[in-house]
Amino acid sequence: MALAVSCLAGRRREWGLAMQVELEAASQDGKPLAFALGCLMAALRELPAHAEGRFAIVSHLLALGLIVPAAAHLLASIFADFPLSFFDQVGTGAWLDVTGGYKPLLSDANRSAVPALAALMIVLSVCHLRIAWLILEREWERVAALAALSAATTVTLVIFTTVAFAHAAPALADAAMLGIELTAILGLARWHSRSFVGSAEAFT
Repeated sequence: MALAVSCLAGRRREWGLAMQVELEAASQDGKPLAFALGCLMAALRELPAHAEGRFAIVSHLLALGLIVPAAAHLLASIFADFPLSFFDQVGTGAWLDVTGGYKPLLSDANRSAVPALAALMIVLSVCHLRIAWLILEREWERVAALAALSAATTVTLVIFTTVAFAHAAPALADAAMLGIELTAILGLARWHSRSFVGSAEAFT
């Protein structure tokens, strides 16, 4: 019932209050869960009908459909044959240089850099997860601060992998994904600033 009420926009608050009153009657009949689930389904159907609901749908799609999977991808690569899982998804453990020959990704010279690489990826994945949470909370200033940290970490990751491993393609792919995420977040923040209470000034 709490989820159903939270899904209703301000102009539908009276409907939400009526649902809560009717829940007491349903509880007396021994069917509170079925009634609450029915109210939740009705409230979810109402979401696309008002601006607040559409914003909620888009923000959840961005957070749960893009940012959280990106964080999961980073964490999964750390726990699966790292660092080869990050550098080389096909598992050859080598990259093709300009001469046409294959060079090993790991050597005695760069093996000591693996813990630092893992630390950068963990920081980036935690930032992703925290940003997803703050987007749903509409804490745009804190989102902006973490977005800046994520951007700085990603640039560091690209430079680090280029210098230590001479293979920056995976880090560049992550940088491109972060660019898409930040562009989407900026659009969402501006939408919120124009339509609801809040400000996107931190992103400008």
